[in-house]
Amino acid sequence: MFGYRTAGTSSGALSHPTGAEMSDNPSASLGRAKVTMSGVLAQSVGFMGPVFSVATLLPLVVGLSATGRGAGIATPVAIVIAGIGIFGAGWVIAQYAKRIHLCGSLYEYICDAFGPRAGIVAGWLYYGAMAVLAAATFLVLGGQTEEFLRGAFGVNIAWWVLALGFLVLVMAAVVVGVQVSVKAQLALVLVSAAVVAIFAVYVIAKGGQGGTSLSAAPFNPFAIDGLSLLYGVLYSFNMYIGFESAANLAEETDDPKRHVPRAVLWSLTIVGVYFILTSYSQAVGFGLNAEAWKTSLFPLQALASGPEFGSAWFGHLVFVIIILDVAAVAIGVCVAATRGLLSMARAGRLPVALAATHPRFRTPVVAAALLAAVSVAAIALVALTDGVFSRETAQPGVLQPQWAPMFGWMAGFAGAGLALMYLTMCVAGARGLWHDVNRTKLVVAATAGVLVAGGAVFGVVYKAASPLDTVPWALGAWIAAGVIWALVVTSRRPAPVTEDEPHPV
Repeated sequence: MFGYRTAGTSSGALSHPTGAEMSDNPSASLGRAKVTMSGVLAQSVGFMGPVFSVATLLPLVVGLSATGRGAGIATPVAIVIAGIGIFGAGWVIAQYAKRIHLCGSLYEYICDAFGPRAGIVAGWLYYGAMAVLAAATFLVLGGQTEEFLRGAFGVNIAWWVLALGFLVLVMAAVVVGVQVSVKAQLALVLVSAAVVAIFAVYVIAKGGQGGTSLSAAPFNPFAIDGLSLLYGVLYSFNMYIGFESAANLAEETDDPKRHVPRAVLWSLTIVGVYFILTSYSQAVGFGLNAEAWKTSLFPLQALASGPEFGSAWFGHLVFVIIILDVAAVAIGVCVAATRGLLSMARAGRLPVALAATHPRFRTPVVAAALLAAVSVAAIALVALTDGVFSRETAQPGVLQPQWAPMFGWMAGFAGAGLALMYLTMCVAGARGLWHDVNRTKLVVAATAGVLVAGGAVFGVVYKAASPLDTVPWALGAWIAAGVIWALVVTSRRPAPVTEDEPHPV
């Protein structure tokens, strides 16, 4: 396990943790919560945050980006192409999930293919990106709730106070138990996604803008030039981030060999169809006018608040729904990250204290405390420095909300880090699964995943405006720190070996 093979198994097959690998701390094991298929699926879908993605990321796909390019009216096509590519990465992960049933998810898979040093660096990158993403979700939760309360009720509560309140609620759900976490995600996602899906169908049923906008043009890849469509595909990738997080619940799932692989692929399929439906409804809702679509900034709210398809009260309802969906994202990120940190600590790859679980709930309480500390530090930094980065906009005298610049930077860092991880995972799968699955399928799936994930990394860094132009440097520094940590850990603690087949570090 964790980078070595045991006697009597097929190439690359891993066993469950031994007592030594789980550290000397008897509280390092997770409780058997017996999460069902619906709970595992809720973890992946909740992490992806379908409503939040539609509300905030879709304009980037259309063309509201630093490059000024996007898929425009052909946005549904870009989403389909990106979905096919990320499904390739999902297929690779699903094959690994059938064989490795540990809460470390992608970290263990890379250990299996490339050994513990590469696995440690990958885990450092993966869970570091997740920690940053977790903190970013609390910034946007506080900021969006502040804006909603002010606009709907004239109530003024500082965003950072609200962010801290959400932090307490989310961490309570994470610590009390995975059953509570996944049920909360399931409820939040079902309610929010259902309302938005019904609204999308309503817009389409009315014939779009003016009742005359229904068209097949949004599904025509030639409705936009090839380079612009490519940029749309690259930005679409970010909408699918988190699909693999079901694998982090492998040790708490009643049938991980069956449920986890299905949840990974089903979540991509369900959310992909949802993105196609909602993007098409927005395309026709704006009368097939890509410029009006992208410049609306928040097209979902614009349509929901407008007189043709919605009203002021429905706009407020959609605002609440978006906040609920972000809360589901926060829970999903924290559940996945805490399980991964526990897994690495349990194997001696991170400080052993992170392997401790709550004596009653058997959840990673110390890992949760670390995520909470990172989030509190981010909230305090933004509040005390008036945003960290410049809040200026293109309009003189108009400033961004205090939390917004740092949220954008943290989301960029996390997105690039997770995309790098998916790319690495596809390469690792091509090696680690070579003798265990159909090779033609493996090559096609891994290649598709590498192309889309690599393109997503390019989309994050290319022509990035300040402060996003510092993301590659920060990410490079974080990876370098991970390399140093991996060298320190593996030099002081050799990887476990078996008598039959030693696996060198």
